[in-house]
Amino acid sequence: MTTMHQLVGTWRLVSQHTHYPDGTTIATRGENPDGILIYDEFGNMAVQLMRTDAQLVHYTDLNSRDTAMSGYHAYYGTYEIDEKASVVRHHVVGAAFPDYRSTTQVRHFKLEDDILTLQARSTVEDNFRVLVWQRVTR
Repeated sequence: MTTMHQLVGTWRLVSQHTHYPDGTTIATRGENPDGILIYDEFGNMAVQLMRTDAQLVHYTDLNSRDTAMSGYHAYYGTYEIDEKASVVRHHVVGAAFPDYRSTTQVRHFKLEDDILTLQARSTVEDNFRVLVWQRVTR
């Protein structure tokens, strides 16, 4: 089975952490974030990420990078997989945060059973984010 076939489906966000060069790690969207990631068999994808804690009230401006990275963010588009590099590229068509529109978001992935881990290096700061997803089976 190809990696694309293994990624197809719906995934629920388990955790999202940002890792900094000094060794610091923070829960980017709080301790109990929520989100959904959908990959279909035709190469389309969509993702929504959100805080669920009391800090959510500080992230309401969808034009703000802080909101996109730490509060609420959603985008959709197409995806392609580079199996040899363990990379999935999200070609963004539409996004809540305007600066994501018409970009390609590169995510390194690791797939173990029903757990998908995506890692993304920041293009603005010297850090990287790790998002852990659980396959939705019902």
